[in-house]
Parts: sequence; C-alpha cells; structure tokens
Amino acid sequence: QLELQPTRDPGGNLEPLNSAALVHTSFVMVSLALLCAFIGAAVGVALAEVLWDPLYRFAQFLWQRFINTRADATPAYKGVTRHNHSDRARTTLDIVGSWLGAVMILVLLVTASGSSDLFIFSPDVALHLAPNIRQVTHQNTHQRQKNRQDVPIPAHGTIVHESVTSAALGGQQKSFLVYLPPSYNTPQGQTKRYPTLYLLHGSPGADHDWFTAGKADQSADTLIALGKIPELILILPDGNGRSGATSEWGNSYDQQQLIETYVASDLVKYVDQKYRTLAQPSSRGIGGLSMGGFGALNIAVHHPEIFGTVISLGGYYHAEGSIWGNNAAYIQQNSPADVFPSRKLAWKLHIYLGAATKDEPYFTDTKQFTHELDRLHVPYHLDIQNGYHSWSIWQTQMYNALLWLHWG
Repeated sequence: QLELQPTRDPGGNLEPLNSAALVHTSFVMVSLALLCAFIGAAVGVALAEVLWDPLYRFAQFLWQRFINTRADATPAYKGVTRHNHSDRARTTLDIVGSWLGAVMILVLLVTASGSSDLFIFSPDVALHLAPNIRQVTHQNTHQRQKNRQDVPIPAHGTIVHESVTSAALGGQQKSFLVYLPPSYNTPQGQTKRYPTLYLLHGSPGADHDWFTAGKADQSADTLIALGKIPELILILPDGNGRSGATSEWGNSYDQQQLIETYVASDLVKYVDQKYRTLAQPSSRGIGGLSMGGFGALNIAVHHPEIFGTVISLGGYYHAEGSIWGNNAAYIQQNSPADVFPSRKLAWKLHIYLGAATKDEPYFTDTKQFTHELDRLHVPYHLDIQNGYHSWSIWQTQMYNALLWLHWG
C-alpha cells in the first residue's frame, strides 16, 4: 500500500508507478506466502509423526484389544462381503492430486526464486519508473550557425554489457556494464568525449547493483535532461573474486587475486581505448557503497594519478577480511585511514563521503576519517542522511554526488 503512494526521486521529480513490476512483485509475495504455509504444514506433519503418532498408535492398539475382547463374547455374524469399487477411483484421484501438488510446488518455487531483490534491494524493487522529464532541446552550435535547425537528443542513455580479458587476473574474463549518455550514439556526439565514473558494488553484490538498486543510470538521465550535470559515462565492474572470501576490491596478500590492479589498470585501459572518454585523472572518478566505498577510496588513494575523484558511501577505512592475510604491514598499506596522511599525492583528490546516522559502525568511522582530513586541511564534502545501511540512502547520496562532481 505504501508503494502505491506518489513517489519522488531524490531531486523531487515524480516517479510513475510501474504496474507490471507491481503485479510481478505481488505474485512473488503470494508465492512466498504459500511456500511458507506449505513448509509450515510439512514441518507440522513431521512433528506429528514423531511426537503424536506413537501415542495415537498405542491408543489404537488398546482400543482394538477392547473391541476384540467384546467380539469374542458376541456370536459371529456371517454377512456378505462387499467389495468397494470406489477404492480404484480413490487411488487414481490420489495419484492425480499428488502430481498436481508437485507441479504447484514447482511453480511456486520458480516464482519465488525471483524474490531475492525483495530482500536485497527493498523497499523499492523497480516499482517506479524514471521521472517523465521534459527533455531540453539541445542544439549543435556548428549546425545552428549553418542552418538554425534543432538536433534532438534521446531521452535516456544506453546500457551496454561488456567483458574484458584481465592480465592481472591471469587471463580471466571479467564482465562489466557501461552506461553511455544520451548523446553518445548521436551524430553530434561522435566528436565528443566524456568524463567517466566507475561505480563499485558492495558485498554481497554484482555489477548491475548500481543500476538495479542504486538507480544511478536513472539519476544520470534525469539530471542530464534537466541540464544540471554534464553528460558522463558510468562503468560498473564485477568485483567478486574467488569463492569463500570477499574481494574487498583489493589485491590479496597472496597475490593470487589482483582485483585492484584489474580495475585501475586493465579495465581503465580497455575503457579508454574502446570508448570516447576524457582519459585524464581530472575527468575520471571512482565510487562505491559499503565494501565498494572502501574499495573506491583504497584504489583512489593508491592511484591518484588515475582517479581524480572518489565517492565513498557507507564505507569503512581500515582493511578487513581474510583477503589481506595476517601481515600487519600489508593490512596497514590497504587501510585508507592509515595510508592517507603520508600519501600527499592523494590530498589533491576530490572527496565525497556519505554516511547514515543509524548506520554503525560506518557512521562513526566516517566521522573519524573526516577529523583526520580536517587535521590535514584536505577539503571534502560530507553527505549525512537519516537512516541505515540501505539502498534508499545510497540512491539519494549518489544523486547528490552526481550534482557535486567536479570535472576538469
């Protein structure tokens, strides 16, 4: 019922309800409810078999003994044995019912399998469409001077599924997503180059999270259409490494998983070669949420010659996890809070930090990091929202960060 109320994006623009997504979500929730009821019933039957059935059988045994005792004292009646012809029909119905039940459970399982977004990306699971923004009519200056004709620009950018072979990862093929701004594939955009923002997911997470849950593409479309930000390219890499441990977007201590090198070297090089980017640090940024916020800051501090801007939302500032091994020096080298004071090249980074008031310990960690930046007289922007460690917070903060971005 709450989702049926008028919803607006962080900029106050009305988002129309996506009726198809609402119907799909309703089916998923009903399927989950029925599955829970079935599982509850199955558990109840199992408990009854274990706890109640022995008592029932014992009572039945006593009753049968009582009946048999009375029967021995009563003259036997020889009646005609009747065969119940409905037994065969009942058996057929039982078989059909069992198969129908199995099919129904299978359908419920398939439908409920789409419920992961409800738990990971709640409360808003694509139930609303992008705002209907009246597009600004762009004019190509050169053509306007020649023939005074308007040149239309598409309303939305284009999302491309890409992959690259990473030398840092031993030839592994890594997938990533690309958002190309509205003018990129138009005639007037063919001579234009664009700044690039790399967005890192959290843990657990996937490359598409910033589009599916963070609505980064939608925010970019809206702000570009309103003329509030310059067009940009968004890159969403996959930071999942080997199973059993999160990658932390870093280079593992055993050097068997070089995710940081993949992002800062292999991926950036590939993107700059294939797409029309502004290939300089002042026009290249990196950001992320939670683990991605940590990874973005860690990578930017290590590579200020590659990334000139960093956005860390709900992130942390000390290396955590088994990926770093037990080497104290290596852990310190990958802890932005420890490295930053001595890394003077990183002091020139444009820094955007996001935190939520009820998101501990990340809120306190972020405040402590800002105190260190204050001590070093390093400028930064701090975006504090009321809330928790959730996508609703990161949607708003990414929208604000896109407005804040400094290019050139």
